[in-house]
Amino acid sequence: MSKANLKLVSDSTQPNLPKADTFLLKQHYIFDGEAEVIRTKTSGGVWHFRMWVTEEKQYVRKTLKTKNLDTAIAKAKDEYHLIKANLTQGKSIFSPTIVSAVEMYIQHRQKDVDRGYITQGRHGTLKSSLKHFLAYIGIDCVKGMSRKARISDLEKKCLYGYQNYRQKGFGAKDVTIRNELSTINALCEFLFDEGYHNVHKWKYPPITTRGIDIDELRRATYTDDEYSRITKVLRSYTSQKQAKADRIDADAVFTRQSVRHYFLILANTMLRVGEARQLKWSDVTTYDKDGQRLVEISVRAETSKVRKSRIIVVRGGEHFDRLKRLNKEYFADNDLVEDFNLDDSLVFLSCKGEKQTAETLYWHYGVFMALAEVDDWKERNLTYYSCRHFGITKRLQSKVYPLTLAKTCGTSLKHLTETYYHADLAEQVKGATAKYIRE
Repeated sequence: MSKANLKLVSDSTQPNLPKADTFLLKQHYIFDGEAEVIRTKTSGGVWHFRMWVTEEKQYVRKTLKTKNLDTAIAKAKDEYHLIKANLTQGKSIFSPTIVSAVEMYIQHRQKDVDRGYITQGRHGTLKSSLKHFLAYIGIDCVKGMSRKARISDLEKKCLYGYQNYRQKGFGAKDVTIRNELSTINALCEFLFDEGYHNVHKWKYPPITTRGIDIDELRRATYTDDEYSRITKVLRSYTSQKQAKADRIDADAVFTRQSVRHYFLILANTMLRVGEARQLKWSDVTTYDKDGQRLVEISVRAETSKVRKSRIIVVRGGEHFDRLKRLNKEYFADNDLVEDFNLDDSLVFLSCKGEKQTAETLYWHYGVFMALAEVDDWKERNLTYYSCRHFGITKRLQSKVYPLTLAKTCGTSLKHLTETYYHADLAEQVKGATAKYIRE
């Protein structure tokens, strides 16, 4: 696997260097001794720049990458002026370690979460991307290896091997790698703006957009038969008869019901999983229309992936009605939750009246996938997000106007048509076999 090439330049933090007669081979002062050009026993004939920074109480030492004295002195003067300019502007001369720089950026983005600019889920994603970055650089953020490496050690082209590293070692997709690199360069821009780094953006080879993998998307969507089997299994999974057979208590039954309705509501509303998990009853209104139980949902901007609010009307109102009744009955007799206010609570709750955890949702997901005999769900990457794929596909097959559907789903018309129209082979077959009628 490719690793980043670290620039072999070190900012010395050792002011008490060995004596000149044992360490220095040659020494030339510049600017009345405020800085110097040196050659040491370990420099291999290459000249280095060294300067004592009183404000920082330590030496700056950098390789000048030349064995020619005149060239070295010219470069050293440039370094001197740069340091003086940075000090005048109040900037730090010594770059932070890569680990501390990442930690600073993560804390900086947490403020965006607190202000509602990004979701906590997005914050978790950027933390994951930066963890991959640290591993690529060669820093084990768990074991603490190479934690002394500094941001200044990273060359401008340090990300040139990142795509190969993520693809060969982890099988990451191009779109994932592109998003990770965007996050990593956002870190670089932050450090540049804060005066910790002299590189504005790290360079990397362009990543070709290969479009949507239609076969992969089709595999990550339930078939009609699978969806039918799953919904049938969920009915029996949450029945009183099954509860007695499994010898589970009321808390476990409530959890199963919450999971069942989470699945059904995702498929009917086409909400993103993050939007659904943060949905409150105050965001939901159900009503009858033309023999169907519809639901009007207000998706709040702070819960949306794209940070835009929207109001949608979709089917599945009966699932909300049933879950609301179950929540009301369960928490009316729950001594663990005090002063429970249903209207102000989340739609999907744990037994303690808190947001249902992803761990609980996916543990039960694995159970009912097995009961429904969808044995390859892991290989096909079937998840709760597949409910959104399934719902959108079914609406397109029902001839819902694409622009209306795009607004309902909170996505662009371009993304909707490019992603889902090509995935529906049944529609293509229908079009191919349609008879030509001559008028």
